[in-house]
Amino acid sequence: MSSLDDMAKRFPDVVNSLTAARAKGRLAHSFMIISESETTRKEFAVLLAQIAACPNPDEKGNPDLSCPVCRQLERGTYPDLHLLGPVGKMYQIRVGEMVNPEPNTLRSFMGALYLTGSTGGQKIGIIREADRMNRESQNALLKTLEEPPRDTTLILCTANPGALLATTRSRCQQLRLPDQEQIFEFSGKKEVVAALHELVFNGVNDPARAESAAQVLIAVANSLESVAENEVGDRFDEAIAAAENAGDTALRKRLEGRRDDEISGSFMRCRAKFLGVIEAYCSQIFMLSCGITPAQLPHPELLEGLTPLPMTSAQRGSFVLKQSEELCRTLNYNVSLELALRSFALKLAL
Repeated sequence: MSSLDDMAKRFPDVVNSLTAARAKGRLAHSFMIISESETTRKEFAVLLAQIAACPNPDEKGNPDLSCPVCRQLERGTYPDLHLLGPVGKMYQIRVGEMVNPEPNTLRSFMGALYLTGSTGGQKIGIIREADRMNRESQNALLKTLEEPPRDTTLILCTANPGALLATTRSRCQQLRLPDQEQIFEFSGKKEVVAALHELVFNGVNDPARAESAAQVLIAVANSLESVAENEVGDRFDEAIAAAENAGDTALRKRLEGRRDDEISGSFMRCRAKFLGVIEAYCSQIFMLSCGITPAQLPHPELLEGLTPLPMTSAQRGSFVLKQSEELCRTLNYNVSLELALRSFALKLAL
């Protein structure tokens, strides 16, 4: 099934309105994709870009998906595709300097959009996790949202539109995708769920089991930075080496700074998925303790392959959920992840 067919099946009204607008030449130039699912946001942004940029749409406005433009957009290699997302330890989209803005900043992103495109077709700008823009960044973007450069489509993606200014939201056509599916995919997910299962059901009044489970959680958490480095580093190694060989120290330093920023951003995304699995697992234990059947759970896949769940009281289920929420709140502050996880495990045991 093509991406168009899949999205048209899941969100028929949204897709049909977009393709009809393209067929009539009335497609908006600024959009906001709103979905709880990161995967859905990414996939729909690509489809929307194809609807806007495909040079060979049919009479209904559907992209053909087989032309070079559609294929390049799907692969992320379209020359006039510009991406921006939160980076750094603060995991924010920074506004950047007025003159010579740094890479991975809003002003650098906007500057690229105002340059003449290399394809002669539509320019596409996608801001992922747009709610990570602060007030200064959003204010700098307002005029571009209202009047983008010629032949430009802007796409903002978010799971939390309420965190954006009303002036930002009002300048975008909002596309709400009611998809509650959340995919928690990261290295070590199975180990985390197995450790939580052991902790919740077999670690009560057993500090040794609790410590063993905590060690698993800590080991996975400590591996996330390496995962982020591997995910991002390879994309910069060749360019940094080329700059080094050319003796261009300034370029090498810029590339290294950009790489480090993106590694930090990737680490924060991995960390969010890690904590999301803990909270999702614990919330489902709470729901089961309240009498909800496994078939009714929002994420039954997290429990697949585990030993049958023993009965647990609503009081115990509520306590488990409360501790996971407290863990996530605690980690909003500058505290040791290892210490927070060990404390979480011991509280569940004792």
